[in-house]
Amino acid sequence: MNKKYITSAQNPSIKLAKELLKKRAVRRKQGLFVIEGIRAVKEIPSHIIIQTLLVSETLEEQYYEHIQTKETLIMPENLFQSISETAAPQGIMAIVHRVDLGLEQLNFQEGAYLILENLQDPGNLGTIIRTAHAFDFKGIFMTKGCVDLYSPKVVRSTMSSLFYTPIVVDGEIETYIEYLKKKGVTIYTTALNDQAKWVYDMQFEKNMAIVIGNEGNGVSDYCIEHTDYTMIIPMPGGAESLNASVATAICMYEVIRQNK
Repeated sequence: MNKKYITSAQNPSIKLAKELLKKRAVRRKQGLFVIEGIRAVKEIPSHIIIQTLLVSETLEEQYYEHIQTKETLIMPENLFQSISETAAPQGIMAIVHRVDLGLEQLNFQEGAYLILENLQDPGNLGTIIRTAHAFDFKGIFMTKGCVDLYSPKVVRSTMSSLFYTPIVVDGEIETYIEYLKKKGVTIYTTALNDQAKWVYDMQFEKNMAIVIGNEGNGVSDYCIEHTDYTMIIPMPGGAESLNASVATAICMYEVIRQNK
């Protein structure tokens, strides 16, 4: 392992890490993002390339000595804390190569999928990715209007599930729906209209996709017009709406309950 001790905040890798944590444009241009935390870094799969490992001198070597990386930079605790955006840094972060997946790279499998249309909250996105991994959904499609998949809060919220569920990014909703329908996938949309049924009254097909819309505006008119079925979640307590990640989890659970 190529280890080097540094003390300067002007080190190129330190400056790069700071920019990657703050700027979506830099993450996209460089093709990189940052993963922070002992567990998160430890669980990076072997096919993901780690460019640089940044480590506090207070972290025991056992936590990072077996990680494959091009370089490992050891630094004083205060320098590491100046980079981190977490409240209680664990002393390790990795600069990692992105894996941007397009429709042409997707290895389509039979099963359940999610389509996220203009989802904006990073915590919601991270939780949805983690839940999709837990429930064995085969992939997620994110439209161009969604929050950045590689923003620090999204990455933290996924708890490493980011690497285990295929995620297609930067497409148009029309393209995704057309692609899935050609694959024989039935589209279900969470929306309130005259045809909507309670989620537990739906008969979910094995090959299916659920569309989840923007937290404030819901799904687009296009989705409602081109979906096969619309569904709603009962809320007898009278709340106006549910958090997007909670609503998605309820729908996903009902899918696996029916197809267990």
